[in-house]
Amino acid sequence: MAGMHPQPKLIRFALPLAIALILSACAGAGPGWTYAPLGPTAAPTAAATATPAPSGPGGPGLTIEVKTTDANPLVFEPAMIEVPANTSITVNYTNDSAIPHNIDFFNGADQTSSSLAKTDIVTGPGAVKSVTFTTPAAAGDYFFWCDVHQTSMAGMLHVTQ
Repeated sequence: MAGMHPQPKLIRFALPLAIALILSACAGAGPGWTYAPLGPTAAPTAAATATPAPSGPGGPGLTIEVKTTDANPLVFEPAMIEVPANTSITVNYTNDSAIPHNIDFFNGADQTSSSLAKTDIVTGPGAVKSVTFTTPAAAGDYFFWCDVHQTSMAGMLHVTQ
């Protein structure tokens, strides 16, 4: 007569222990942890302020410097840019990472608005692209992002009166 063998005690003990270890490891993911393949997102940097540029045929303008570094390849530095309303600005975007990026400014709080202006997509290091446009007449926050890394690389253009 073929008899049934009772389940070994080791398996009855090991299975619940393995489940407990897996659950405790998953619970340790804190607020700074991310699913991004390059690690946690860097803390936002201080807002950039516009610097006057030489006057041209269209009157005085402002120049803004924005960059992406090799150390933070999915971050605009700065991620908040403050400029006056209804002003011609030139944004010089420097991609110092080996990942392709651009910068695309929108006429609203998110990407569903029309684009105000954008640079070409470039791969660094040392790749610089510039775009000139007039800031919106209404004060408020206007969205910008990288067209390549839309969900992980964005910022705000804060327009003041």
